[in-house]
Amino acid sequence: MDIPRPEYPRPTFVREDWINLNGRWEFDFDDADRGLGERWFERKSFPRAITVPFTFESALSGIGNASVHEVVWYRRKFRVPLSYRGRHIILNFGAVDYKAAVWLNGEFVGEHTGGYTPFSFDITESLHPENVLVVRAEDRLDKSQPRGKQHWEPQSKSCFYTRATGIWQTVWLEPVSAFHITSVRFFPDVDRSKVKAVVGVSGRNDSTEIKARFSIDTELQAETLLAASGDETPFEVLLKDARLWSPGHPSLYNVLLEVHENGKVLDRVLAYFGMRKISAINGRILLNNKPCYLRLVLDQGYFPGGVYTAATDDAYRRDIELAKSLGFNGVRKHQKVEDPRYYYWCDRLGLLVWGEMGNCFGFNDRSAQSFAAEWARVIRGNFNHPSIIAWVPFNESWGIEGVQDQERPQEFVRQVAAATRDIDPTRLVVDNSGWSHVDTDIVDIHDYNQDARALAEALSRFSPRDGVLPACSHNVPVMAAGCRYQGQPVVVSEYGGVALAADARDGSWGYGQGADSTDQLVERYRALTQAITRNEQFAGYCYTQLYDIEQEVNGLLTFDRKPKADRQVLAPVATAT
Repeated sequence: MDIPRPEYPRPTFVREDWINLNGRWEFDFDDADRGLGERWFERKSFPRAITVPFTFESALSGIGNASVHEVVWYRRKFRVPLSYRGRHIILNFGAVDYKAAVWLNGEFVGEHTGGYTPFSFDITESLHPENVLVVRAEDRLDKSQPRGKQHWEPQSKSCFYTRATGIWQTVWLEPVSAFHITSVRFFPDVDRSKVKAVVGVSGRNDSTEIKARFSIDTELQAETLLAASGDETPFEVLLKDARLWSPGHPSLYNVLLEVHENGKVLDRVLAYFGMRKISAINGRILLNNKPCYLRLVLDQGYFPGGVYTAATDDAYRRDIELAKSLGFNGVRKHQKVEDPRYYYWCDRLGLLVWGEMGNCFGFNDRSAQSFAAEWARVIRGNFNHPSIIAWVPFNESWGIEGVQDQERPQEFVRQVAAATRDIDPTRLVVDNSGWSHVDTDIVDIHDYNQDARALAEALSRFSPRDGVLPACSHNVPVMAAGCRYQGQPVVVSEYGGVALAADARDGSWGYGQGADSTDQLVERYRALTQAITRNEQFAGYCYTQLYDIEQEVNGLLTFDRKPKADRQVLAPVATAT
C-alpha cells in the first residue's frame, strides 16, 4: 500500500534514516471516555480503521465523519530494522490535536498537550521485536484551548469550520546516537554578512565536537569545527558575498551539521536558512533594508478532502504557486500553525508569511496558560523559516476579551509580545490583529466596507491624532485604552471578502452583497484594493481571501482551487496602484 504523505516531514532538520508510520492504523471512538479505565492501551485490536495523518472528520481518513467525538484511540504495529540496533529510537509526531497520550507495548511512553506543535519520545527501552503503538487523543469542545477556526459547536457555521481531532501530521521513527543534535537556530545578520548558529546536543564529553558546513547551490561557503559547550553551542560564520533571501530571489543556504567524537561521526543533520532581515522604520516595512510593500492574501489552511491536512505535499506547493500567480507576495496564514512542509515551500518558492496562532475564545487563567505555553513552542519550532517575517499571536481580541479597556488582558498581551521578541528578536510582532493594539511593531486594521469610495474616504481620514488612531469599520478603537500610536507601519490586514451571488446557497456568505458577475467581482476587488494602495500612509494590505472554505464563499478561488476569474485578469489587481 502506498504511504500517504511520504515526504520527510521536518524539512529544516533532516536525517537520512527514518521510517514513515503514516498509513492504515486501527481506530476507535471513545465517546463514553472509558478507554483509560478499561486499559484500551492493552487491547488486542480496535474495530475501525483510519488513514493517518488525516483526521476522522476528513474524507481522506477513510471515515469522513464530522460529528463530535472528543476522545479517539489509534493502534498500529511496527518493527525496527536490525540495522538500527545499538542506536536510540525516537518516535516523532508532527501534530496531534489536542492532547495526546502514547503507549508502546502496553507501557506508558509520555503525553503532550497542544494541537499545533511537534513532540518526540525516546522509545528505545520499550522496544520489542514486534511493537504495538497506541495513541489516545482528546480534543474537547473547549473554548479555553487554542483552536483557531475549528468550531466549538457541533456544526460548522459563519467563519468557523470543521474540527480536526487527533493525528493530523506525519508520525515517524528515526535512529540517533546517544550524543545527537537536538536543535539548531540561525540568526542571520544581513548588515555584517554573518550568521550566528546555536546548536543543541543531547549530551557531550570532552571530545565531543560539532562540525558545520555552509553551502549554497552545492558551493561551499564556510566550514567550522568546534568543541560542544553545554546544552547549546553558539558560533558565528562570515558569508562572503552573501546572497539574500526575498520573494524575488529565495536563496537558501544549506547547512550540514555533524556531531563528532574522537573523529567518528555520531549524528548528521541537514538544515537550511535564508539571509533575510525584516525591520520597521519611519512607518515603512523594510526587507533587507529596502522598502517592502506587503501584498498579502488571507489563507486559512483548509484543504479538499483533508480538512487541516493537505492530501499531498504538492498541494502545499500549489497553494503557494497560486498565491504568487495572483500577484501576491505573501500570505497571512490565518488562525492556524501550518504543517512545516507548507513553510518549506514558502521558503523555496519565495512567499512572505505572517505566522499566526490559533486562538482560544474567552480570557481566563486556563486559556492564558495553555496559549502561552504552546505559542512559545510554535515560535521555536518554526524559527528557521525565512519566509515567516512576522508573528501574530492574537486576532480581533479572541482569547484576550476585554483587552480594549481592561488591564489584566492588556498585561497578558504585553507579556506575550515581550516573550515573542525574547524568543525571536529577528521578526516583527503584530500583537492583536485588527484593533485594540497594546504592544505592536505593526498597527493593522480590518475594514470590510464594500463601497470603494466610502473605504477610500474613511482611510483618507485615518491618521494619528494626539497619539490615538480613529476607529476602523468595526467601530472598535485601533489602540487599546491607555496605549499610544508610536509611528509604526499601518497595514489594512483584512478587507474585501467579495463573494459571487451565483455561489450563494443556504448558510453561505461573503461580506456585503455578492457580486452579480465575475466582472463585477474583479472590479470591486480592484476598486477596494486601490482605495488602499493609492493612500501612501499604508505599508500594505491583506485581501480576504485566497479560496472559499465550507460556507464562507468569498475567495478568489473555489475550495478546490479553481480561479473565479482569469488569473491574468486577477494578477494585475494585486500590484496596481
